[in-house]
Amino acid sequence: MEFKTHKYFVGDILTDLVFGYTKRTNGVSSYPENSFNMALYIDDDSKNVHRHQELLSEEINIPSSNWVLPIQKHGSKVCQVTSKECGTNVKELTDQWYGVDGLYTYDDVLLTMNFADCVPVYIFSRENTFTGLAHAGWRGTSENITRNLIQAYDENPEDLTVIIGVSINGSSFNVDDKVIHSIDEKYLNHAVEADGEEYQLDLKTVNKNQALECGIREDNIYVTELGTEDTSTFFSYRTESGKTGRALAFIGRTVHD
Repeated sequence: MEFKTHKYFVGDILTDLVFGYTKRTNGVSSYPENSFNMALYIDDDSKNVHRHQELLSEEINIPSSNWVLPIQKHGSKVCQVTSKECGTNVKELTDQWYGVDGLYTYDDVLLTMNFADCVPVYIFSRENTFTGLAHAGWRGTSENITRNLIQAYDENPEDLTVIIGVSINGSSFNVDDKVIHSIDEKYLNHAVEADGEEYQLDLKTVNKNQALECGIREDNIYVTELGTEDTSTFFSYRTESGKTGRALAFIGRTVHD
């Protein structure tokens, strides 16, 4: 598992910010064997997922009862979460937040989502307790999911830090005209290269460009070079033809008065 922790003073409040992305290794799932699958909606025993949830809870010191999880559908819908909704879709899936690919909160909640190639976009304020998480595949990116999540913040966007997380890199993501033409051309700067009759699309850069257009300062945007095409470390839906598990991206705060 990979995660980072930071401490921030927001006014007179100390917050512990935790964010990360789980690896595929050292799990108990058979989907694939000995993997750390974190998704309830694929062909895996839910007991395995629950075991992985508890292992992660212990490592980051945030109980799974404080987590929330949407039912992602590669769209651009964004919803606010409060502490009253902690635990939703964690132990069993419900109809709540069906078709939601972006969450944000000002409360002590761990926002989580499942991934296996798409871009996790983590957002947090350095001035208050706002945190956000987006699931940005090519469809969600074409519908401006990162822009939508940033615009849900009701203060100055210069307060925000954006982290573009582990996802498939452009050199491994060949797409056709349909995908390229679905994305606003202004976001494709430095994000696409021709590769014969196809294109190599860098979704990380497209989402970074959306953040820049929203007023996020470039020195407050961080992009990882880690890619899910490294299947010794991460799950990749594309590389493994869909027969694989899912990682969990997460971000949240523990708030101390």
